[in-house]
Amino acid sequence: MRRRVATWAVWIAPSALFLVLVAWVQSCAHIEVPPALDDATRAAVISALAGALRDPEDKTDPTAAGVARGLHRPLAQRGPLVVSVLFEGRPQIRLMAYGDTLGQAVADASSQLVGEAQRIGLSPAIRTAARIKVDLVVARGPIVQSSSLIRALSVHPGLEGVAVTVEDERGDRAEAVLLPDEMFLYRLFGTYRPFDYIPEFTIGFDFERADMMLAGLARLPPGAYGSGRRSYTRVRTDSFVERPLSQRESGPPLPLRRGLPPPPPLTPESLRAGAIAGGRYLVAHLAPNGRYVYQRDLTTARATDPSVPGPYSIPRHAGTTYFLAELYRLTGEDFLREPIERAFAHLDELIRAGGCTGTLADGSPFACVIDLGQTITHLGSTALTVVALAEYQRATGDRRYEPMARALTAWILDMQRPDGTFHHVYDVASGRKDPEAQFFYYAGESALALARMHTITGEDRYRDAAERALDALVGWYDFFAGGFFYGEEHWTCIAAEAAYPAVDKARYRRFCNGYAAFLRWQQPLPGEFSDQIDYAGSYNVTPFMIPQNTPAGSRTESMISAYLLGRHQGHPEPAIRAQITLALEYALRQQLRADSDFSVSAKVDGIGAVPGTPVDRSVRIDFVQHVCSAMIRAAVLLEEEAAAGGGGGGT
Repeated sequence: MRRRVATWAVWIAPSALFLVLVAWVQSCAHIEVPPALDDATRAAVISALAGALRDPEDKTDPTAAGVARGLHRPLAQRGPLVVSVLFEGRPQIRLMAYGDTLGQAVADASSQLVGEAQRIGLSPAIRTAARIKVDLVVARGPIVQSSSLIRALSVHPGLEGVAVTVEDERGDRAEAVLLPDEMFLYRLFGTYRPFDYIPEFTIGFDFERADMMLAGLARLPPGAYGSGRRSYTRVRTDSFVERPLSQRESGPPLPLRRGLPPPPPLTPESLRAGAIAGGRYLVAHLAPNGRYVYQRDLTTARATDPSVPGPYSIPRHAGTTYFLAELYRLTGEDFLREPIERAFAHLDELIRAGGCTGTLADGSPFACVIDLGQTITHLGSTALTVVALAEYQRATGDRRYEPMARALTAWILDMQRPDGTFHHVYDVASGRKDPEAQFFYYAGESALALARMHTITGEDRYRDAAERALDALVGWYDFFAGGFFYGEEHWTCIAAEAAYPAVDKARYRRFCNGYAAFLRWQQPLPGEFSDQIDYAGSYNVTPFMIPQNTPAGSRTESMISAYLLGRHQGHPEPAIRAQITLALEYALRQQLRADSDFSVSAKVDGIGAVPGTPVDRSVRIDFVQHVCSAMIRAAVLLEEEAAAGGGGGGT
C-alpha cells in the first residue's frame, strides 16, 4: 500500500496535474492564425527576394500591380517579414522588414538584402546556391508571466516564436524576434524542471536564455536593452523556403511546419529511397574500428567519438547492424556489406575481450557480448547480435558467422527458464544470473533471435525455445485487465511473425491485434487536433506533449509483423494496415532530405537522418534504425500488394 501511495505521490499526481495545467495554458493562450499564403504568393515573394540577392541591378518593383495576387495582403502590426539567406546550414544574412502590406514588406526586405549582400561580400557562388527562407509574422499572443512554470509552458514548441519590443526613455522602439524553428534549433525547449524531485523530467522553454538571445538580435547600444521597457509576445509565422538548387525549377517554394517541408507521397519508391538514405547515413557514421558515431547534433555537428570510451549501447549497435543486414537482404545494395562485416568484427572483439566464453554442462560452447570495461552484461546485447548475424546469413547465404551465432544462442538458451522467461542480467566474472532484474525489450528480442536461428538452421530446439518464450510473453497478459494495457511489446509481435509457420498459434495473432488497438489509442488521426496536423500518425500520450520519432518506426515494424501474421492466418486486419500507413506518412516527414536539410551543418551530411522529435535535430543511431527498417519492410509490403492486386506474401 505504501508503495502505491508513493507511486501516486511521485509520478501519477504530478503528471496528471501537469497535463491539466498544460491544457489550461494552451486553451487560454490560443492564437487565431489567418489562412496561409498560397503557392503563387509564396513564389512571388521568393522571386522578388531572389532577384535582389542574385541580380541586384534588377529594379523591378515587387509591389507593382499584376506581379502576384496576394502581395496586397495587409499585415497586422506591419509584420515583420523575417528573411534568412542560408548556406551550408548557416544563416549568411538575417533581416527584418516591415510594411502595411506584404508587398511593401517584400520591397523593404529586397532593398535591405541588396545592401547586406554587398556589405558582407557574399560571393556569386553562394548567392546562387544559398536558399532563401521567409518567416512572415501573422499573429501574436501574450506570454503568461504569472509564474515561471506557466510561462515555460505557454509557447507551443515548433509553432510559436518569441518577440520582444523594447522602448527607451524617448519612446523609440526596437523589436527582435526568435522564430519558431530557431527556438528548437538553439535548444530553448525541454530545459525547465517543474518538479525538483524528478530532475529527469524537463519541459517548456527557457525564457532566460531566450531573452539573452533576443537582446543580441535587438542590436541596441550597450545597456539599452536592460534599461528599456520590454514587452514580450508569442508569434505565429507563415514560413516557407526556397527549394534547393537542383530542384529550384520543379515547383513553388516549400511551406514549412516546425521547420520541415511536406513529405514525399507514400509510395514503395519513396519508402525504399528513404530506407536506403538511412542506410547511407548509418554507414557514413560507422568508424574504422567498427563502432558507430552513436549520437550527432545536425545543427552544430557535435557528435560522440567512437574511438574513445563514452556513452554507448551495445543493443543499439547490434540492432543498427541488424537493420543494415535487413536492408541488404531486401535491396542488395553493395555499399552495405563491408560496413556490416566491420560492425560484426567489433562485436567479435568485444566477445573475446570481455571473457564471456566457455563451455556449458552439455559440452556446447557459449559466448555473450559485453562492452569494453564492463563486468555485467545484458541479455539484449547478445540477443540482437544473434538477430543481426542470422539476418546477414539470410541475406547472403554466408555461414561463416554461424559458429558465433550458435555460441551466443547457447548462452541465450542457458539464460532461459523452464517457463519460457529469461534472466536478463549476467555477471561475467562470477557466472551468476540475476534472478530479479527485468527490462523492456529483452525477452522479445531473445524470442526473435531464437526464431531466426530456427530459420537459418532448421533445428527444432530453437523453434521450441522461441515458442516457450512467446507463450510466456503473451501469457503474461492472461488476466482481466491484460487486454486493456500493454508494455513495450513490439519485439514480441516481430518474433511471433518470424516464428511462423514453424509456430502457428492464433493466440499470437489475437495478442498482436490487441496490442495494435492499444497503440491506435495513442495515434492522432488527421484533423483530430487543429494545431497538431503534422503529428497525425505519430504515437503520443497526449496532444500536449511532443511525440518521439522512434515509436513511429519501432511500432510500425511491429504492426507490419502483426498485419502479416494476420494475413498468414487468413485474418488480415484492415485497421492495422491503415495504422501502418498513417505512421509512415508521419515518419517520411521527419526524415532529413535534400529539401529539408537547410539547417544542417556543412560538417555533416544529414541526408537520411531521423531526429529524435519534430523539434529536435539530434540523431541517435537507433532513431534511424527503427524508422528506416519500417520503411523498407513497408516498401516490400506495398510492392507485394501491388503485384498481387491487393494481396501478397510475407516479408
